[in-house]
Amino acid sequence: MSSSADSSRKCFGIVVSGGPAPGINSVISAASLEAFNRGYHVKGLVNGFRDLTTGEPGAVVDLTSDMVGNIYNKGGSILGTSRFNPLKDKEHLDKLIAGLRQNNIDKLIVIGGEGSAYLSLKISHLFPDISVVHVPKTIDNDLILPNKYPSFGFETALHQGTKIVETLREDAKTCRRWFLATTMGRKAGFLALGIGLSAGATSSLIPEEFHGFAPTPSDIAAILFSTIRKRLAMRKNYGVIVLAEGILDCLNTSQSEVLQRAVRDDMGRIRYSQVELGDVLIPPLKDMLKSAKLDVHLITKNIGYELRCCDPISFDIEYTKFLGYGAVQHLLGGNSGIMVTRDFDKLGFIPLDSMAGADGIIKSRGVDLSSDLYRVARSFMIR
Repeated sequence: MSSSADSSRKCFGIVVSGGPAPGINSVISAASLEAFNRGYHVKGLVNGFRDLTTGEPGAVVDLTSDMVGNIYNKGGSILGTSRFNPLKDKEHLDKLIAGLRQNNIDKLIVIGGEGSAYLSLKISHLFPDISVVHVPKTIDNDLILPNKYPSFGFETALHQGTKIVETLREDAKTCRRWFLATTMGRKAGFLALGIGLSAGATSSLIPEEFHGFAPTPSDIAAILFSTIRKRLAMRKNYGVIVLAEGILDCLNTSQSEVLQRAVRDDMGRIRYSQVELGDVLIPPLKDMLKSAKLDVHLITKNIGYELRCCDPISFDIEYTKFLGYGAVQHLLGGNSGIMVTRDFDKLGFIPLDSMAGADGIIKSRGVDLSSDLYRVARSFMIR
């Protein structure tokens, strides 16, 4: 750490909230080094907001240049992360703020997605003595950023997912089988669509295609059946179909025993980690194939955890260094309650208030079905 830092001076805090994404360590590194250069101490909150809020030992660590100098190209997070929400309980929130103040933190950098952005917004409103800057992180790419810029981590996840599906394509061809590969992305189909297009998947399905109605598992299975039958007509009984996990939230649950038994979170949403979309679709798809007397070997594959902690590609390293530096600059410039952004070669920010809907929740984006991105991707699919 810079020897010019004064221990009595207010300092920076960095916290990682939500799921992992490639590039987190690069943000931590860039923000810390810039703060050190400006003469400040930097403290890291361990395991998101959880440990400091619940009083775990070692919940806050002093970051040093030796700790952060060479982590910019490494996956994962040296501070860990969690989906802990300190706003759900007033006692938790009080403990969090007391912990920040006890550690002399008055400038907080929150690295997270849309749910964490809501936390950043609320903390900045409730505690004006703590300045908060949010750094947009999610492989789902569902944060609304300038000029439709991706959120950091997305490009690396897309790159990694593409390599996996390319390998599945070769396996499918070699062994004459079909893979139903489900990708992460929550309610946004960017990752599934991008991986399918980049890897040359036979087809991809995304939740945006079912906006406004609730298809049954049989409705989705019928789309898959059509793809398989068309490939068979080409004398190719193999392929990979990429499915976005958010399709689970679109389905009519009354038509599936698996979905009726599904574990749900506090907001009533299906826990994707507990349900395999492929397992929901396989039974009706097999019935259709059997009725058509088609012999098809089906295998489900979940692609998700392999994408979140891999080493970032150069795009995300450059991007996250930009964001980490920018977060410090904005905080020292007196800004709070904002999301730091990069618009190509420009550093900027968006007030979090402007990103929130009437309910206060941060608005998200999805694939525009009228976009050239979707049209190009569809042109390469067999449906």
